Amino acid sequence: MKEINWTKFSALSEVFSSLAIVVTLIYLAIQTQQTNEALLANSRKATMQADLEFISAVISSPEAFANLQAPIAELSIEEFLQMRNTFVGMVRIREFVWFQYQNGILDDNTFRSYMAPMSRWLQWEGAHESWLEFKEEMDPEFVAYIDQRLEESE
Repeated sequence: MKEINWTKFSALSEVFSSLAIVVTLIYLAIQTQQTNEALLANSRKATMQADLEFISAVISSPEAFANLQAPIAELSIEEFLQMRNTFVGMVRIREFVWFQYQNGILDDNTFRSYMAPMSRWLQWEGAHESWLEFKEEMDPEFVAYIDQRLEESE
């Protein structure tokens, strides 16, 4: 009967162990990449859905969007509140987009496309006044970014 060479057995065990670790690391890397891609897709979907809901709300009550362009003095209390709520909804969606961008979920092009209308909307009297009041409740870095964009557009 042949005696087992424990040195060879030990060396083979280490090789198999190393291969198992490499295979496991590759598997985990693939799983992490797939998870990140799924999170990115879900985040973009949530942003798009929020934007579409905002657009749907504007379509179902176009006077709220029209009120963004009207002088505040000409608005009734109801119209003013509707305009302000419309504006706040739009700004909150953009703040969410800002957080996604800051966390690396959105790329530069996607972020800029979502933020592009902000400076135009904020040039309207009612929206600008609402921004000045409402920005105290928002993320300071987001506010600084929007204020900088407003300065650049003037």
